[in-house]
Amino acid sequence: MAAFDDNEYDIVVGPRMVAKGLDFGKVSLIGIINADPMINYPDFRAYERAFSMFAQVGGRAGRRNAAGKVLIQTYAPHHRVIKQVIENDYEGMFMAEVTERKHYAYPPFYRLINIELKHTDQQASAHAANRLAALLREQFGARVLGPEVPLVGRVRNHYIHSILLKVERKGVSVAKVKDAVKDLLHFFSADKENKGIRIQVDVDPY
Repeated sequence: MAAFDDNEYDIVVGPRMVAKGLDFGKVSLIGIINADPMINYPDFRAYERAFSMFAQVGGRAGRRNAAGKVLIQTYAPHHRVIKQVIENDYEGMFMAEVTERKHYAYPPFYRLINIELKHTDQQASAHAANRLAALLREQFGARVLGPEVPLVGRVRNHYIHSILLKVERKGVSVAKVKDAVKDLLHFFSADKENKGIRIQVDVDPY
């Protein structure tokens, strides 16, 4: 990094760490290569994180004297996040995100409880996840999503299926929901049919 700042090198190629707090006074051009995977990542915070990262990377150029330029490589140049980054429209990004999250029941309006089921047998994991999801729906109805296979669907020879429970922040006691989930999981684990199933619960998994 010191050698680059002393003009021994003309180009730095790096991962996201390049965007984090580095101050290069003579950088005039930043290239963001293949921005689409970050925008299209299957996570409700993907747009927010993409906007933040692109804005941070852009901030590395033209920090002291001359103006800098940022080039973003994308197949979707008209995507709203790309436009918001170009226009430095934080308020527009914020309002769009808040509107979508409220409509689709995501934080900060809802709390999330992610339940993962793991088993060395793929079918056993899938069947157990379907049974647990059915039990959860008896109590929580449409608040239950899944089961589905996460992005990383197998870890250490254990197949994973996940169930997502959404809980309103207003009008619903999260403590009571947690207690109800604990009781249900205890009942579920006591069933011999679910022997060998490992369950992991993550509250607010983001």
